[in-house]
Amino acid sequence: MPYISADERPAIDKAVEALAEEVGGALAREENKDTEISIHYRQAFAAVGRALLRLERGEKANAPSRIRNLAVEVFGEAGEGSKDRGAWLGRLNYALTRLIQVVPQKMVQKGVWKEEFRYWVYAQTVGALTRSAIDIHTLEGEGWPVDGLVGVLVDVKDEYKRRVNAAYESVQIRKAGDCYTTRYRTVLSEVKDAAGRVIGYSEVMKDYGPQA
Repeated sequence: MPYISADERPAIDKAVEALAEEVGGALAREENKDTEISIHYRQAFAAVGRALLRLERGEKANAPSRIRNLAVEVFGEAGEGSKDRGAWLGRLNYALTRLIQVVPQKMVQKGVWKEEFRYWVYAQTVGALTRSAIDIHTLEGEGWPVDGLVGVLVDVKDEYKRRVNAAYESVQIRKAGDCYTTRYRTVLSEVKDAAGRVIGYSEVMKDYGPQA
């Protein structure tokens, strides 16, 4: 995740919270309250992207209030001739990274979901980020802002796997065992504190030799 200063976060967090409440509320009203999450994410990603591209062109965001508010906070003082031009892509990375965490938290708070993270939540979220990156050409504009939007979506997806799903998979491996039996693979090794207590796990790359 790119660096976002402490004084930039509160306003973006507030706008993310409002949009997450809207997405969570819409999802809670769906008949299928699980698999529809990817659809709502894709709609939100596209709407924020369109609003940002309009701001980049010097136009008004022209979007529903919660989308507009987030786009304005993400865009900040960027624009033509600004030393900050392009920095809004980093703020967008932060905003989307927060959004895909806050929405599941909202679903748990509303009593719709029992847990905020399951594999299907991860798969639906990654699917939405990937499809949005593929479909980005349908948004208005072309050139570096659109390419930058693609980069943000892909980066958020990759970081989500590295920071969240990898830890989730490690816990599942400890519970039920590994599903990989190939010769070359990573295995989990316990990480202990000075008192010998297990505080986490690290991956070790191993060669198990020729298989019989």
